[in-house]
Amino acid sequence: MKEKLSVSVLIVTYKRGHLIGYVFDGLVNQTYKNFDVVVILKPSGDRTEDVIEKYKKTLKIKLIIQKGGYMTDAVNLGLKKVSGEIIAFLDDDAIPFPDWLKNLEETYARHDVGGVAGSVEPAFLNEKGDIQTAGKLLGGLILNNKPFLESIGKKTWSRSLRGLEDYFVYISKAGTVDYNISLGNLANDQITKSLLGMGANMSVLTEATAGLRLPNSWLSGLGYEQFIGWYIWKKGYVLLINPRAKVRHLIHGQTLSRNITDSRKQLLGQVESQLLFYRLYGIEKDLSIMHRITWIIFRTLLVLKQAQNFHSVFLYFKGVIIGNTIGCKLLLLNKFGVRYDPIAELKGILEKSSS
Repeated sequence: MKEKLSVSVLIVTYKRGHLIGYVFDGLVNQTYKNFDVVVILKPSGDRTEDVIEKYKKTLKIKLIIQKGGYMTDAVNLGLKKVSGEIIAFLDDDAIPFPDWLKNLEETYARHDVGGVAGSVEPAFLNEKGDIQTAGKLLGGLILNNKPFLESIGKKTWSRSLRGLEDYFVYISKAGTVDYNISLGNLANDQITKSLLGMGANMSVLTEATAGLRLPNSWLSGLGYEQFIGWYIWKKGYVLLINPRAKVRHLIHGQTLSRNITDSRKQLLGQVESQLLFYRLYGIEKDLSIMHRITWIIFRTLLVLKQAQNFHSVFLYFKGVIIGNTIGCKLLLLNKFGVRYDPIAELKGILEKSSS
């Protein structure tokens, strides 16, 4: 009988002392037992360390203190500390179903793959503190585009990189994360090709990440999952999504973007969503500036058409302008060997937006 693959569950956490116990409970109840847990903690004074110490009695937990940096710095640190043959990423507010790891490991055992994503169901804590599912949602990814728009989009603003045509989640020639809606129902019911969708529930083959280091041009880390997926795919690995590998993601209005108010969080998300193109440009030859321009025009028209208020339109345009400005500076300055720190600029923009 083939030996089961070992798994390291990687959790990045900050200010989640009140929630992370639910995550650990889900791990204690796993039917698959060949795993350890690596926790990257940025201290906040919320006594998360005490919760971790309590669960060390029932889980193999390795605690790593993050002394500085942001989300992708924490992920880079975690990639150095894992020992399992599989790395399973889990958010510090995502509660795994009992057969989560079992379904992930079996997918690797049955298929020659470099990464496996899972499905995510939104949930909340009721007044009694019990977990209650809010409704089914596959990775927060399925959109309701019209077939005509999808057909046109696949030929213009959202055409996939060559080789990702049959992937559910893919990266477009415009350097954006997009979704093959025609595969949505298939991905809901069976194992399907897909780049990694959400850090709340995804996994990678450890050997496939050799040499990987995420760029330091992230503050909140938005899009780092797809960067990892792209990196593994470019090495020649296939990636899948298994809808049976499920977690519940708690809805509570907080994120790892470190205590940023809603407007600032929306702006940061809009800015960082623009940067994937610039992080990949120069190392992914299939990216297209023309597709990028077409995508920006289409998205702008769509936002104007669907806008419900001036504030949302303002944030969108501000995010697009800032994101693409930072991206262009990143490319140009790096090309001429000038050191440029986009993190400092992002922090400065957020500070100005809150004043």
